[in-house]
Amino acid sequence: MFAAASLVLALSGALMGAATPALAQAYTQAVPSGPPIRLFPPPETTAAPDVGSGVGRVLDDPLASPGPSAAPLALTPPVHTPSFDVVPTVAPPSAIAVESLGPLDPDGAGPLAGAAGLGDDPWRGIPRAEVLALLPELPTLTPSPAVKELQRRLLLSRGSPAAAPGEPEPARRFGALRVEKLAAMGDPRGAADLAALLPEAMTADEAAARALTDAELLAGPLDCAAATERAKPFAGPYWQRVELFCRLRAGRIGGGPSTEAGAGPAGDDLAFEMLREQPGGDPDFLRVAEAMAGGPAPRPRSLKDPSPLTLAALRALQAALPPDVLSLTDPARLAAVASNTGADPATRVTAAERAAVALFLDSRRLEEAYRAAPAKGDELLRLKDAAARDRTARTRALVQQAMLAAMGGGRRVELAGLALELLDPPMLAGPVGAVVADMLDTLSPTPDAAALAPAAARLCFALGRADKGKRWYDLALRSRPTAEVARLWPLAVIALGPPPGGGALGLAGWLDESLRGADPEARARVAGQLGLLQAMGVAVPEEAWRRTADPEETTPTPADARPPTADPALWQRLVEASADRRVGETALAGLLLLGNAGPAGTPPAVVARVVGALRAVGLDSDARAIAREAAAALAG
Repeated sequence: MFAAASLVLALSGALMGAATPALAQAYTQAVPSGPPIRLFPPPETTAAPDVGSGVGRVLDDPLASPGPSAAPLALTPPVHTPSFDVVPTVAPPSAIAVESLGPLDPDGAGPLAGAAGLGDDPWRGIPRAEVLALLPELPTLTPSPAVKELQRRLLLSRGSPAAAPGEPEPARRFGALRVEKLAAMGDPRGAADLAALLPEAMTADEAAARALTDAELLAGPLDCAAATERAKPFAGPYWQRVELFCRLRAGRIGGGPSTEAGAGPAGDDLAFEMLREQPGGDPDFLRVAEAMAGGPAPRPRSLKDPSPLTLAALRALQAALPPDVLSLTDPARLAAVASNTGADPATRVTAAERAAVALFLDSRRLEEAYRAAPAKGDELLRLKDAAARDRTARTRALVQQAMLAAMGGGRRVELAGLALELLDPPMLAGPVGAVVADMLDTLSPTPDAAALAPAAARLCFALGRADKGKRWYDLALRSRPTAEVARLWPLAVIALGPPPGGGALGLAGWLDESLRGADPEARARVAGQLGLLQAMGVAVPEEAWRRTADPEETTPTPADARPPTADPALWQRLVEASADRRVGETALAGLLLLGNAGPAGTPPAVVARVVGALRAVGLDSDARAIAREAAAALAG
């Protein structure tokens, strides 16, 4: 073999020619003299390899030299038929089944695919009819950012459920229902992105088209070009009013003040005349539209049920709003009220906070509304007394204003503590909590702020600001080893992951501190925290569960039992879907079980079941965010 390798090297050197004569000469000198070397055995000596004798087998050590009796390795296949003793028998292929694929579902389009959404086939395993029945029930008023984000990704993910054989076409299509739900939950941008991919569904579903247009009107500003294109398949007074609003906003109607209502440039316009004559119109909008066209400024005395068009027109005029507008319960309309700079500041701040709690207004716009609320007299100096009797949006606004004006460190710590005390559990993870967390960012977690540490850590963890939460949590452990700090341990484990060796407190230490003198309500809270920890993968021994049980109960409730308030059909659907790794169905059932209450307002056993199911189908980040919000509520 050495000779054969040397001959190959020599031939390579010869091909290099005169460019490397010295190297070629060195290679040729390496070939021993003598007769030509045969690369293959003679045909008459070729035989089938004998497995038993070891002749022709590959050496166990490829670097060892073959013995004198070893035959050279064959470089070409043998010419005879090999023995079937060494050739494996291959089973014949099975019959090929041919199935015809149905047409691609146009409702399956979506701007999110793969890991950005819920995977490549999120709706595998659930019939279309069941999805269409459950989709309208998804929550729209949840205070939970984690729930809203999971729901948004579910609706925007690419893919659609399969129809059963022979199933008739539904009254409303899957794509249109997704657009309508996104609009209703306060995501007009996501709804518009999805609608752009579903032209067929949108041209056949006026309800979805109107829902998207209303959402854009309330969030503002309306994309009039897109709205005009969306309106083409439809006719009726609603779309005529939208067209009139767009023309007024562009200044293509009117141009001067009128002397009386209904007269002047606005009264002469054909669009106004047509809309006035139609029954069941929107008189509030028409009055505001006349003002946009140059008529007298609107002074509505009551707006108990204004349309999105009316609120958008009032915002365009920056017109004043009557106090009864706060009787609205729709957070999307309250957000439109909050963004109207012509509204009374007290009305604006109340509407802004209520919209922000439902996640229809972000923290930046909420801060703007807070700063616009005026203080009376020496209110900023007596905030502690005011907070004791008034936990309204206006008090929280005054605390923020005082924080902006405070210079001394002690005063700033006092105001930050007051802001933390005014936070209710549903506010922690949303924009209201984010405004207070921004106030905390102006402080350092030093010993002089130790009194704030437990509440500050809880807030930061609830918001997903793990690094800042850890600094406050470490300060709390160093300075306030109390039951208040002990209650934070499960939240810290969920937000940061289990510490090495259990950390300074650990499961046993947390249980000792939390169960000391605990009443049934406190025991139930500890059991809920245990359930969340176990759902997140923390090993919880049986002894820990026994310690949380009520001593007076003869038959303790199993840790994984369904709470009586949870829908049994949804509970079972969640269990079966997660076991079969049906991602879309698992997320759908989990969202419905959490409902508008969200993790902070749902029984911990239900939240734990949802968290465990989401982790089972690979949605770990969503599971952790939901568990974190629930644990923050229990840590208070």
